[in-house]
Amino acid sequence: MKVRHPGVKQTVDLDLEVLWAMVGTLESLWPGARYLAMSEALGHFEEFVRPQADLQTEASNLDTFRNKFEYSRTGRGLRVRFPEVKWPLVSESVLVESFESGTLLQSILGGVSDGSAVANLESQCLEQVRERVGDLAMDAFLKMVFSDNFIHGDMHPGNILFRFPDSTVVGEKVVGDLGQPEVILIDAGLAVKLPPRDRRNFVELFHAIAINDGMQAGRLMLERSPGDPSLVLDGAGFVSGVERLISSARGAGINLGGIRIGDIFSALLGLALSHRVKLETCFVKVATSIIVIEGVARQLKPATDLMLAARPLLAEAVLQKLW
Repeated sequence: MKVRHPGVKQTVDLDLEVLWAMVGTLESLWPGARYLAMSEALGHFEEFVRPQADLQTEASNLDTFRNKFEYSRTGRGLRVRFPEVKWPLVSESVLVESFESGTLLQSILGGVSDGSAVANLESQCLEQVRERVGDLAMDAFLKMVFSDNFIHGDMHPGNILFRFPDSTVVGEKVVGDLGQPEVILIDAGLAVKLPPRDRRNFVELFHAIAINDGMQAGRLMLERSPGDPSLVLDGAGFVSGVERLISSARGAGINLGGIRIGDIFSALLGLALSHRVKLETCFVKVATSIIVIEGVARQLKPATDLMLAARPLLAEAVLQKLW
């Protein structure tokens, strides 16, 4: 049972009102403050926070995820589960869902054990656990992005559990092969669905990065920005900056064994802020999710290459125009 703390919604509303008042006052007293993009940043923040205050939103998201990931119903597809909502025991402040047992992903990241057999495995076996769980979590995320267009926006280690249902545990030791893992994703209050136009823009931008066309990536971000073009600072410089960033990142990736797409998106967000290129809130959410999941995946498996893993689904999205 998940219960919203009394007064949380009112507190969030009040905090946002105060922040908007402060931004409005500063921008009215100092016109140059609009170039700091504070309104845009606060708007993105509000879009992140508000949905998580209504547990009915999370319940709806869980139903959608369970429909798109059929494994819990049919045993087919990616071995990914989501808690089942116990309708009608749902309200804005209360959510009743199925209990899902598993080992918290955090327990195999930083050496913090939760006492489970899997979390206390010998180093060689633990490496297998990390790789298999990391690959499955990455595949689930890429399916959300390129096939489903419905993305869990908060896939940090505290919201990811795993288990090996086919393994045999004697005492605190796993006997024989681990088998394949199941991943359980919880806390789905923040989910992202890109509108058709934004989805097209995202897929085309990702494709431009994948084929190392930094100039095209920069042009796409600049030309399709929803902001006022007159507020952009040095548009040509922004495009050149994106081109240099992608060329440099891909050159480093050859040496490091993989492109760090999360780092690329993080730098793209920074460039957009510096040049006052406004971005859609949905794009910022997806970019942030990529940064988080790639960071988690690389902790589990340092050689993880999200770009390489994404290519088949990206190609399908481009060829079939799934947006």
